[in-house]
Amino acid sequence: MSKLLNSHEVAKWFIYNNPSLASGYSDENIKLNKLLYFSSLMYYCIEEKMLLDESFVAFPKGPVIRSIYRDYRYNGLDRMPDSDSIQEMNERQRQVLYIINFVYGDRNASELIDESHEHSLWKDVESFIPNNPLIDFKYTEIELKEYYRSLFNMYKGFDFSDIKKDKINGNIFYYSKSTFEMTDEIMFKLSQLDKMSSPQYIELLDGELVFS
Repeated sequence: MSKLLNSHEVAKWFIYNNPSLASGYSDENIKLNKLLYFSSLMYYCIEEKMLLDESFVAFPKGPVIRSIYRDYRYNGLDRMPDSDSIQEMNERQRQVLYIINFVYGDRNASELIDESHEHSLWKDVESFIPNNPLIDFKYTEIELKEYYRSLFNMYKGFDFSDIKKDKINGNIFYYSKSTFEMTDEIMFKLSQLDKMSSPQYIELLDGELVFS
């Protein structure tokens, strides 16, 4: 039986793997809580089990772990941790954290708030705010479960240690460090592109630059 992960240790994992979260700003506090929420939601959708040892409550800006929000704001949780290790994290839990950081880690707080507000988990208790009602994952709608299961299946085979990220002219690009060389020519081509709505995975297929 998998053990519940310590919420603060997972928060530190996200800060270590997404250093922009260590800014101490309110937006980054909200973003950190959303990464924890999406991770917990994905894990519940594929395992029907809780991921973290603390529950989420509904704030006006979406689901939040109260102690994480407080400790980031007042007690130094926003400091960059020394490592990204989490004791006793199993492979499935690790996959979920890497996938959520990969998919959502470059989005801003406003985008993550908007997405969480589309979930019935938040909509169903919105009217009880500001009493901070509990978010109960057992009421996750089937469409949301199917979405997160498909997202997990799409990325579960990724070797995230081989993925490199570049930011070029405001756009985020991911690519395989072992199979893709970011040459000056490719970098120039990418710098000429208009602003994209989401990060792109790039690779060369038969000499052609392909985005996905």
